[in-house]
Amino acid sequence: PGSPNPTSPKPTSPVECSICFNTYDNTFKTPKLLQCSHVFCLECVARLSTGLPSNQPEDQLPCPFCRQLTSIPLEGAPALETSKELLATLPPELQQEKVLWMEGTKLCCRQSSEDPENPDSCISIDVAMSKPEAPEAPPAGLAGRLSRCDMCDDWKRIVLLSALIIILFCIILWPVQCALKTGNLRCFTRTVAMS
Repeated sequence: PGSPNPTSPKPTSPVECSICFNTYDNTFKTPKLLQCSHVFCLECVARLSTGLPSNQPEDQLPCPFCRQLTSIPLEGAPALETSKELLATLPPELQQEKVLWMEGTKLCCRQSSEDPENPDSCISIDVAMSKPEAPEAPPAGLAGRLSRCDMCDDWKRIVLLSALIIILFCIILWPVQCALKTGNLRCFTRTVAMS
């Protein structure tokens, strides 16, 4: 009774995000507290908030676990409350939260405070959901028409279909052609040897 069930899911560590399974830190993986008390890293919350469907208010993020809505501040996901309890479990050098902000779909953090005007002192990651690449335009002419043909991708099916069509023509059309020429379906003349 005291041994864990091998089929039960592994409980998530209190120092790692339940979505990406990365350890919390004081920058992009800062533990952010949703209104339902579930905690996720800032990067995952920012990705979820940028990927909200268009028919849903942008400032309401459903929790990935319980679906309870959390209001996202105007400043974006970095303005959500940080879990001080989880931040306190990190090594001392990671317990001071760094200033992060959103620039469009980029989550930004200043590396050093020596020169705030220097663009190289900031690092950023794009949290926008990846979109499928636009398909290349097919070439014009016959090659273009064949490239758009879904069935043409599987050449084995094309060869099999061609062989079946040839066999059908030989079985059906040859006797029809024979009947039209000779008036009957006997296209082979038998030579009878007379003795």
